[in-house]
Amino acid sequence: MIDEIIKLRRRGLSFRKIASELDTTVGKVQYQWTKLIQNKAKRDSEESARNKMTAEENPVPKQTKDQLIVTSLTSDRVKVLWKLSNQKEKMASLYLGEPVSSMRKSLRIYDVTGINFDGANAVSDHEVILSHQSEWIFKGLKPGKVYCVELGIKLTETHFFPLLRSEAIHTSEEMLYQSSGKEAEKQPAEWTVNVSTYTYYESMSEGEGKE
Repeated sequence: MIDEIIKLRRRGLSFRKIASELDTTVGKVQYQWTKLIQNKAKRDSEESARNKMTAEENPVPKQTKDQLIVTSLTSDRVKVLWKLSNQKEKMASLYLGEPVSSMRKSLRIYDVTGINFDGANAVSDHEVILSHQSEWIFKGLKPGKVYCVELGIKLTETHFFPLLRSEAIHTSEEMLYQSSGKEAEKQPAEWTVNVSTYTYYESMSEGEGKE
């Protein structure tokens, strides 16, 4: 009966006319129609619950956030950790016109002591070419200096395309102080640095990588 009711409702007939067509009562037609609506609502609710459960069991993976963090190990060593998002790599790939797989990543540490760093006026820098590392240790840092680190793409022997930059870090004879945008617990010797962009090149002590 319900199939006939649906067909007649699609034709725009009222419940009274449908009852007349099917030789039944208006109450029975309304009952069948109400039951149909309730069953549909129940099915929709169950399907929604199943979809929610599936989404919870298979959550969308969180996007990796870009990070480049420098932490002190000893008075002359720092450890660099980084995470590079797929979005950042794709942006670089589109901009440079080459696939991510062919890019040579490199890490640069700059001595920016006492200067407003504009990317081309570092006191010195040291660069390492990376393979599949996600961390690196720079050693041989000098006391009383200000350093910052950049992760980027090695384009040619003299050209470097930066992707991430760390906060500035200050070394003293006693310990290292890391700048975090807030005043350090113990203020190091006065220094000025406004970190921007790169290129000058002078080798410092060798670093070492970790897989």
